[in-house]
Amino acid sequence: MFSPAIGSIVVQRLIVPSLGRKTDEAKVKNAIAPAQTAIEAIESLAADSPYLLGSEASIADFYLIPILMYLSQTPEFEVITAQTPKLRRWRDELSLLPNVKKLCA
Repeated sequence: MFSPAIGSIVVQRLIVPSLGRKTDEAKVKNAIAPAQTAIEAIESLAADSPYLLGSEASIADFYLIPILMYLSQTPEFEVITAQTPKLRRWRDELSLLPNVKKLCA
């Protein structure tokens, strides 16, 4: 999940342009399917609860929240997460928490 989502999509969409360079659209395009596969696999494991794996936050939450927060700033987010309602709801709810707001500011 980390490599295609962050290493290609986020870097190419957010970092590269901020450096005055042009996005490599081929890298972005090639990263969509692997990121989508990974996020759908995580969706299949996610619990129907406030956190990914249950009623308490775990390392899984802390690992995934920054990835999804950055990914959500790209046009590819909608396509990649289209079939993941639990993860989208989880991201939306966690993004309201004060500490997550600070982290993602």
